[in-house]
Amino acid sequence: MQIKAMETQQEKHNESAWWLFLETLSDEFINQTGFGIYAHISPLDVHHVYAEFQKNEEPIDHFARDYVRSYV
Repeated sequence: MQIKAMETQQEKHNESAWWLFLETLSDEFINQTGFGIYAHISPLDVHHVYAEFQKNEEPIDHFARDYVRSYV
């Protein structure tokens, strides 16, 4: 029972991290281009960028800023 609770807690953490990443990256696209994330890259590409972010030890806002700068 305790293992299930820990798995559920980890899933919630992962989902929160995903939404924070998505919001931060979209805000950065809006700030730099005037348009949100999906005006520039596909949902599948967002997942690839998220995988890149997870491998990186850079703070999310720095990663988002650098990614958008390199994109535009």
